[in-house]
Amino acid sequence: MPFIRKGTGLLVAVVMVAACGGGEWFGRTDVDGANEEPIGVSTEALEIPCAAAPTLEALVACVRDAMPVRGSEGYVAPSATALAEIGDAVTRMMNGYCDFELGASIAPIMRLRTFTDGENGKKYCVMLEVVDGNGDGFVDRGWGTFIVDPSASRELSHQAPHPLSDLDTELEAVGLFKRTDARSFLLCGAHRHANGTRACDRDYQKADCAHDAGSMFFVASREIARFYGSRPHHQIQWHGMGTDTCEGVTAYLSPGMTGAPPADSPVRTLDAEVEAAHPTWSVKMPGSGTCTLNATDNVEGRHLNGVSPDSVCSTAATSTSGRFIHVEQKREARDPLLWVTPVTRAFPIPTPTPPTSVNATASGGGVTVSWVASTGASSYAVQRGTTSGGPYEVVANVSTTSWVDTNVVSRFRYYYVVTATNSRGTSAPSSQVVVRAR
Repeated sequence: MPFIRKGTGLLVAVVMVAACGGGEWFGRTDVDGANEEPIGVSTEALEIPCAAAPTLEALVACVRDAMPVRGSEGYVAPSATALAEIGDAVTRMMNGYCDFELGASIAPIMRLRTFTDGENGKKYCVMLEVVDGNGDGFVDRGWGTFIVDPSASRELSHQAPHPLSDLDTELEAVGLFKRTDARSFLLCGAHRHANGTRACDRDYQKADCAHDAGSMFFVASREIARFYGSRPHHQIQWHGMGTDTCEGVTAYLSPGMTGAPPADSPVRTLDAEVEAAHPTWSVKMPGSGTCTLNATDNVEGRHLNGVSPDSVCSTAATSTSGRFIHVEQKREARDPLLWVTPVTRAFPIPTPTPPTSVNATASGGGVTVSWVASTGASSYAVQRGTTSGGPYEVVANVSTTSWVDTNVVSRFRYYYVVTATNSRGTSAPSSQVVVRAR
């Protein structure tokens, strides 16, 4: 959408409407007069024009170009209430939902929409900041973007904490998210130097998502970890290092510790696959004496390695959980296509596990069946029978972790099991639950 810049002597408002999962996103142009509003459109409706992006990569590039930049003081940290609402939204998205209302304090700022990628045809759930109230071309707060693939089979989260600063890493991370069948993508919302206030780690600035626990980025990472609980998953942060940093090293992989990683650690597995795919690269890890970018002060890494969220700003981890992988790369390595094979080989699609904690609750509207997500599940089949132990018939195929059965008869007893499916196959059935319809 072309922008009409100040100085034309005209007051012009252009509204772009783009369908995206049934919702409408509004674009905006600059307008003459600092306090003037386009006729018929409030400043609250002025939004960055990213809804027409045809692919995830184009969407992320558009979001990046509207981020608060270095030295702008454009980053405004979320309130405690906003962070709690963001955390709740992340949890719901991870459970496959994209049709709920955002919390009251973030709803005027963030948008929740489905987004269909024009290349692969997949539908994603996207939560991002879009409001540009003063029409200057940048979002008003710089909180970030979170995307979930509800039909994914790899329990990976690809993350870019330093967009604009670590060039191309945001496109690398979203490209890998899209091409490795990963569950989620997390993007910081501003340049790491977009606010001069000190972060909770006083060596860094407030907008640095890798070093402040009061950000949307940290809260999303924390809620991703809570979603999985004891189930395996990995969060990979994609960073960029300068030409003169870690001389001779193409890529440096760390689990957030200074010592050599354990022999069976996921970071070693990924390191081996990168070396196999790119024998001309110099790929190193902690313990090699070649680089000091170990991410020991990364707040997400500290939390994933066992430090309490309340202590990540000041307390280093003492061991590695294997859930956190920090990748530093030279510019020539920041192409997602160069990493697809190593990542998919290091983290193969698992056979889906049976859903657990299945519950069935009757109400006047039917029977609600819910369960805890299965590792590697791209969809679930809800099966129902009228006698204990079956036979059962499939009554729903969903990507969420609950479903309401409205086709029930009052006072009849129903028996439910749930299975999980991905490209590797279908899990064994869950434990059976029984309920009497009202």
